[in-house]
Amino acid sequence: MTKNKVNKIRREKIESEEQIEIKRFIRILIILIILVLGVYFFTRIFVTKDLFEKKEDNNSPITGTIDYDTTLIGTMLNKPEDEYYVLAYRREEITNDVFYGGLVTNYKKNSKALKIYIADLSNELNKKYYSKENTNTTSLDSLKLGDVTLLKINKGKITETHTKEENIVNLLKYKSDDNK
Repeated sequence: MTKNKVNKIRREKIESEEQIEIKRFIRILIILIILVLGVYFFTRIFVTKDLFEKKEDNNSPITGTIDYDTTLIGTMLNKPEDEYYVLAYRREEITNDVFYGGLVTNYKKNSKALKIYIADLSNELNKKYYSKENTNTTSLDSLKLGDVTLLKINKGKITETHTKEENIVNLLKYKSDDNK
């Protein structure tokens, strides 16, 4: 009968306070992890709505391009050609960019076309040369260009300055017969 009593006595596990604190810590840690994951998935699903979208690889290298047709006003007299044009205008205005870009493209189709460079007056490095009115000068130090200016450069010196739009259009127009 003593054997039955011993079997019937329920063995109680004796836990120390340290074990109880460790169990509480683990429970709190699990609850915190579940909460953080819940907030993460909640924001991805409902706020940014990008959980189920595939992202493109934005870490691919971007190849740089060099535009040989643009120049800075400060270096426009140092080009390798003996004679060329520099068209300076504010490219930040879309209508100007489309109009003058098309004009330059058509001019380049001429068989006897001079090389033409474009100087963006809205570029931070060219802003010191921009003024509401042109000052007709051959020195770069005191040169001020208006909204649109076509400069003809010959052997590193400014030989012609055109500020009127109709003159610029006439000089840069496409000529189907270059003998005219």
